[in-house]
Amino acid sequence: MSRESHLELKVGSFVLLALVVLCYFIFSISDFSFMDKGRPMQVVFNFANGLKDAAPVRLAGVDAGIVKRLEVFTDEADAKKTKVRVGLWIRQDVQIPADSQVTINQLGLLGEKYVEIIPGQSAEYLTENSLVVGKDPIPVEKVTEHVNNLADKLEVTMDRVNSSILTQKNSESLEGALSNLHELMAKMNKGQGTVGKLLTDEAVYKNLEELTLDLKSNPWKLLYRPKK
Repeated sequence: MSRESHLELKVGSFVLLALVVLCYFIFSISDFSFMDKGRPMQVVFNFANGLKDAAPVRLAGVDAGIVKRLEVFTDEADAKKTKVRVGLWIRQDVQIPADSQVTINQLGLLGEKYVEIIPGQSAEYLTENSLVVGKDPIPVEKVTEHVNNLADKLEVTMDRVNSSILTQKNSESLEGALSNLHELMAKMNKGQGTVGKLLTDEAVYKNLEELTLDLKSNPWKLLYRPKK
């Protein structure tokens, strides 16, 4: 074997070993093994909410398989509605009750989409190639629309509350003003205060009357200024 051929053999062996190690690393971090046995099942949704191939499948929050295939089809039996058929691969040791609920969930607000299986109470279990009708996830647009509607209703409610408070304050202010006026009129009727004395005290009235008559008889007093 020539020196160049020996070098090429070493390089090829190194590249092959690196590829094997890389594949092992990829499958180990994805929790997938060629040796694992599993069974297929299908779930039908009206809305897949961005679900992708190889997304995890979880049963009661525990990894139980992966998404193998997504297919858009027309359901002839349901008024020709467009739906999504999701093919799942479930580990053989995972038992799913027949009345389990299947939906599409999301890790956080912007996280990865995955299939969530909420186990039911049935004693029967789903078998290979079982077909399940999934519960459609709520689109983000509808959530945003619902939040906006709640904000609008809250704003209208706050405006009504503020208007009610303002009306109550105005009513209280009017009642306070009327109360003060009634109190003032009562004091005037009793001869209390300057205005009350002018209206009720006969001596003050006589003095004013005498002063008026004197000024009428002697108007020059209005212009008279005593010398300093």
